[in-house]
Amino acid sequence: MNEKKSLFDSMGIQYEEREGLFYPVFTEVETQEAIYVGKYGHLWMNFMKENHPDRYRHLYRFGKLMTKATEVDEEAYQMLDSMTEKYIKSHPPKDSSSTMEMWRLREDAKCIAEESIFQDIVNQFH
Repeated sequence: MNEKKSLFDSMGIQYEEREGLFYPVFTEVETQEAIYVGKYGHLWMNFMKENHPDRYRHLYRFGKLMTKATEVDEEAYQMLDSMTEKYIKSHPPKDSSSTMEMWRLREDAKCIAEESIFQDIVNQFH
């Protein structure tokens, strides 16, 4: 008799019987960890794509673009944190229990820090 093979049979996939039903046995495929890139990493990737397209394509082709963007992002956030803390220490609030005053102080610190971050980290060839 000429039995028609299923797609799994033709691909050589093994079956496993559980409770009277046959399930295909799939081998585990190695997956890379998901890489999450933040705000500054994305800004850096856009800068590289517009201003240094050869370097951008090189990093992309070899799968290192996201890793490099993550490094840039981490460096930028470390710089942001340290500069914000320095600014708050040098400009103490009049009323530290005031939410609005603390928010304004942190926003001022963030704006000043971001100028340096863009100049020194994000808009640079890495």
